[in-house]
Amino acid sequence: MSAAPVAENSGAEEVSGGAFGKKGIGWASFEWARNPYYNIVVIFIFTPYFANSVIQSGELGQTLVGVTIAIAGVIMAIVSPILGSIVDNAGAKKPFIFYTFGVLALCSILLGFVTPDLPGAIPIGMFLLIVGYCSYTVSELLHNAMLPGAGRSSALPLVSGLGLAMGNAAGMVLLIAIAVLSQNPPFGLAELDISRLTAPTIGFWLLVFMTIFFLLMPDVYKTGATWSQALKDFRNPANRVQPYAWVKSRFQQHPNVMRYLVGRMIYADGIAAMLTIGGVYVAGVLAWNGQQLAVYGIMASLFAVVGGFFGGVLDRLLGPKRALMFELSMAILIGIFQISITKDSLLFGLIPAGHTVWEGSVFSTLADLVYVLAVIPGTIFLVATISSSRYMLLHIAPPEKIGEFFGFYAMAGSVTVWLGPGSVALVTWLTNDQRAGFAPVVVLLMTGLAIIMTVKADKTPEHMKTKISA
Repeated sequence: MSAAPVAENSGAEEVSGGAFGKKGIGWASFEWARNPYYNIVVIFIFTPYFANSVIQSGELGQTLVGVTIAIAGVIMAIVSPILGSIVDNAGAKKPFIFYTFGVLALCSILLGFVTPDLPGAIPIGMFLLIVGYCSYTVSELLHNAMLPGAGRSSALPLVSGLGLAMGNAAGMVLLIAIAVLSQNPPFGLAELDISRLTAPTIGFWLLVFMTIFFLLMPDVYKTGATWSQALKDFRNPANRVQPYAWVKSRFQQHPNVMRYLVGRMIYADGIAAMLTIGGVYVAGVLAWNGQQLAVYGIMASLFAVVGGFFGGVLDRLLGPKRALMFELSMAILIGIFQISITKDSLLFGLIPAGHTVWEGSVFSTLADLVYVLAVIPGTIFLVATISSSRYMLLHIAPPEKIGEFFGFYAMAGSVTVWLGPGSVALVTWLTNDQRAGFAPVVVLLMTGLAIIMTVKADKTPEHMKTKISA
């Protein structure tokens, strides 16, 4: 049973429904079902368990997790632009979302069997994480393409925001449950069992809650469109976009905007690596357990919301370029400070910090407490950077080409998403040191900042009226 399909809006007929209508809730429920996979399996809980308990080495674990994410990133860098160019002209999308959800749920469930005693546990775990990551990304692309059918055009920003809110809320609910269960594991389970079993739990979560999306959200495709015809059109050279020619021409016509997009692409890779490998890093360097990682995830999720609003405030106070430079500079300083922290000291050994400062169940040493407190401004500035990045492009791009440049903005991020994790993996492998291995993240942020500093952000008439300086 599912909602009846609707044709994509061609301008002749407006799709009906508000953000809290049947279709809006159906579209947003997708995020409730799917987003916890990334937060819990990829970032905060399962991959740290995989790195430290299955691979049993912080340094090798960080290397192999970085390699895993980089391989998945390379695959999607090849697949995403091709699939993106096909999906707009393709037929029904829900069957393919069903397949990708099914593969994602299966990979997540099978990860629960990846224990240190399993023969071939490391390559099996890496394979399942790669396939899961790719399935997650493909489902996201298809889901985004269905947004026009989720409600009337004026409601779509609210529908999109509702989806993001529901995804974050689901992640928070599960992280709180993990933190509670890790403190007092039920059924005779060990704490490591809780971390391992988060993966199959997410798999069953996907299977249960994906039904809301399929029941409430109608399919969205052009009348008469089919996947076979879309593939046929894609194979026709006359219909293909030539990306290299496009990039070259835009550098000639709009060098300032393209320079910004290159800088943003580089620092976004650093942000992606910091987010995806951050859990593995602290689990290895600071020996955080599942409960501490869950609390870390809860704090990061909460202050990510603050960061989104903070970025908007800075954009109005400073203008998008100065806001972006300030946010990146603070993220760099906090990143360097976090790298300086070990289990026993702060500031690269200058301040002893291995002693207990309170008797709580989590973050009881000075090193733990300082690091987790640094997560608060670090998260705020990273998310503010993401927010200001979008506004910066809107500020400097020609109004008549906004859609075109935002398309490149999205594509460039997917094409180079492997760079940050790959750099972390390479340097960790070369130095056999997790802290040194995380240094490329800071280098990517610094390189992006250096390029942003050369971008011109002249005042537009709109900014002149509101007296916002660039």
